[in-house]
Amino acid sequence: MMPARYISRLRLNAFRNYTAAALNMDGRHLVLTGPNGAGKTNLLEAVSLLSPGRGLRRAAFDTLGNQASDQPWAVAATIETPDGPADIGTGAADDGGRRVRINGANARSIEEMSDYLRLLWLTPSMDGLFTGAAGDRRRFLDRLVTTLIPSHSATSSDYERAMRQRNRLLEENSDPLWLNAVETEMAAHAAALHFARLDAVAHLEAQIAENVEAAAFPKAHLALTPLFDDRHEPASSPDLEAELRNLWAASRGQDRAAGRTIAGPHRVDLDVTYAQKQMPAALGSTGEQKALLVA
Repeated sequence: MMPARYISRLRLNAFRNYTAAALNMDGRHLVLTGPNGAGKTNLLEAVSLLSPGRGLRRAAFDTLGNQASDQPWAVAATIETPDGPADIGTGAADDGGRRVRINGANARSIEEMSDYLRLLWLTPSMDGLFTGAAGDRRRFLDRLVTTLIPSHSATSSDYERAMRQRNRLLEENSDPLWLNAVETEMAAHAAALHFARLDAVAHLEAQIAENVEAAAFPKAHLALTPLFDDRHEPASSPDLEAELRNLWAASRGQDRAAGRTIAGPHRVDLDVTYAQKQMPAALGSTGEQKALLVA
């Protein structure tokens, strides 16, 4: 049975080792084979850029171009959808970032691509996700959330931008009124970020519970680590925003000394347990960890 949505044509221009390339597909699973250096991973990276973010390699956009070409890099695809085919594409922008076009017109935001295609990837480098850095698990979690809530990617970026601005203001000993304004903006993004993560984890937990009997993979129990170490976590967005504003205002001296914002959703971790064994995923065997990641 054909999927309801799939890429039927992929086109590359001056991307990585490709001067130009086109690949036609029909909705079936696709396996890429070839010698090392042929460009298999480059093709997968090109597909991953048809979504918000920096793709599976997290590379800077100004490094994606073909070194032998003076043309700007571009990736375009035709997506077969229940409403008919749609053309989406992305490529180099003059400011070093990237631009997005949908059905021949400039998109208002990168997130508009998610109206046509939502992507998630697993790569060999992720097989140590549960034993690696918390930041890697947060990025994986946020990619999962974005497949359910496309605006989450922009919310995450806005929060990180506001936090960097706060850190600079702290370093410069700026007027507290400026800090109040930035912390208010930061708290709004933080609350949206946190509740989107909670909703996505609850959704995934429900999906796992539904499918566990028929699944060939182990059952993973998912949870977020507490947002606060020493206080109650509010259940509404306005209350959480107020709590974060109060916390950040009270911790300015500590954060200034540390050179960073110590508390917030950027410190939350994804806690994964191998449910059948009641064991943290990080303590499983290599094979069990890979199976839990797929699950």
